[in-house]
Amino acid sequence: MKIYLVDSDVLIDFFKKRQEAVSLIEQLSEVGTCIISVISVAELRSGWNKEEASMYLPCLYNIFEVVELSKNVAELAGEYRQKYSKKGTALPTIDSLIAATAIVNEYSLVSRNKKHYPMSELNLYQEIY
Repeated sequence: MKIYLVDSDVLIDFFKKRQEAVSLIEQLSEVGTCIISVISVAELRSGWNKEEASMYLPCLYNIFEVVELSKNVAELAGEYRQKYSKKGTALPTIDSLIAATAIVNEYSLVSRNKKHYPMSELNLYQEIY
């Protein structure tokens, strides 16, 4: 079964009830499993006030499994930041950790922010809205 790591940008659209994102999550859930990184939990929570968080976090945890970071993911993310920095591209730590999570675990990353993920070995889901 295919596992899709859903990035924060798609999750934000999903919780704003943007139809393209809702349809995409529904479609992917029918053919595989949708998961999120613990990093995305932090990103989402930072954009929600206390009331929104109390409403949305339980929904988030009911819909998506949350994957933790590992030392292998952390090391690979650091390698990517170093590698791309030498090429003149500064990769944010958060995006490097998300990409490394997908690569280490062989997940397909679902994101609209393709420019944040230049890693050739990354399986980036292409049929995004």
